[in-house]
Amino acid sequence: MRAPEGAAGAGAAADGRRQRGDASRRAIVEAAARLIAEVGVAALTHRSAAEAAGVPAARVSYHFPRVDDLMAAAARQYLRDFDDRLRASAATALTGERSIVDACTDVLHELVTSGAQEFLGMVEVRLALARRGRTIEDTGIVGVIESFGADQRRALSIAAAMFGFAVLAAAEPTPVTRSQVRDHVETVLGASA
Repeated sequence: MRAPEGAAGAGAAADGRRQRGDASRRAIVEAAARLIAEVGVAALTHRSAAEAAGVPAARVSYHFPRVDDLMAAAARQYLRDFDDRLRASAATALTGERSIVDACTDVLHELVTSGAQEFLGMVEVRLALARRGRTIEDTGIVGVIESFGADQRRALSIAAAMFGFAVLAAAEPTPVTRSQVRDHVETVLGASA
């Protein structure tokens, strides 16, 4: 049975609108994340995100009715990207290509050096949202740690110790060395390493 004439065109048009909408949404989230990393949460508005993304302010408001929604979307995207990098690094340790200490050290060192500005921006987002009664679900790291045999309680403790170190190290005016990061990782992992 054939679709009525014009029906195929309407479906293609809807798909095109959806793709453009998805693309503008991604551009807005990326622009918001850059703003947060560069100047902080206080500078994030619908207007500033629109200017940074090169879209009308109304489009930002359409996709994200409240600035909190935009902050949450930026944080979720950051966490998805971080979890992907973390899983890829963990996979090299699980296959024996390198030790768990080396894998953790590499991820943590990148986080507190070249990734420090973005990381601290996302910490700021978490704090701002928490003050407003909102949380960002962040369980990816716990699952990765559990894949190495740690139970959930131990995995949560390891994640907290790594996160705390990352916040302190990323906020230091002088970047920490890989050796300092490795010392911390070895201490936290202890007998698990």
